[in-house]
Amino acid sequence: MKKLLFALALTTSVLAQASLLSYEAGGQNLNNITLNKKAWINDAAGKPTATTMDLLGAGLRTKTVLAIKAKVYVAQLFSDNKAAFVRQEDQALDSLIANSKNIALKLDMLRTVSASSLVASFKDGLAANNIALDAKLNEILAQIETSADAVSGKSVALLMKIDGSASEVAYEDVNGKVIKVTGDSELVKNILKIWLGKAADEGLSTLKTQMLKPVY
Repeated sequence: MKKLLFALALTTSVLAQASLLSYEAGGQNLNNITLNKKAWINDAAGKPTATTMDLLGAGLRTKTVLAIKAKVYVAQLFSDNKAAFVRQEDQALDSLIANSKNIALKLDMLRTVSASSLVASFKDGLAANNIALDAKLNEILAQIETSADAVSGKSVALLMKIDGSASEVAYEDVNGKVIKVTGDSELVKNILKIWLGKAADEGLSTLKTQMLKPVY
């Protein structure tokens, strides 16, 4: 894989392009959502490249509001180095960051969540891990908040690339609009802590447990 060249200073771009990822469907499903075995990173034309990622795990995100547990989305976690992923709760995130160059999260929405509510939930996850909202996080969260609402029956995706101390985070909304932010490797780690760090609520705790179990 060619070395990725990223400026360590924050850079944001907004693109209207084809999907970030293509998927190979597997034989398992969760809450009627097909769990994919693999994901390919697409080129600018939306065609799969040679860069593949394997499904590490998947889980159902629920959120309890006024004593009612609502199903929000099914999350699928992918990496280009499945063999190096450590499934112990206290080691999973560090192993993922240390051994992967490409990581992706696909969120298949089971209910419609406004962009602002989605960002609020991400902020809750960051706060639970005592992560300050620095310029990089504020920039990507602000851009997500201006994206389309996460509509039931559609999906959003996060594609994270790590090259040494540099990284790129891309978010694709339900309409295919993509935003990209470049920064250091801590940007990716901090974002992934929403799902693989200290859980902000019981629903995220259950989701994390589910995602650490192999599917295929």
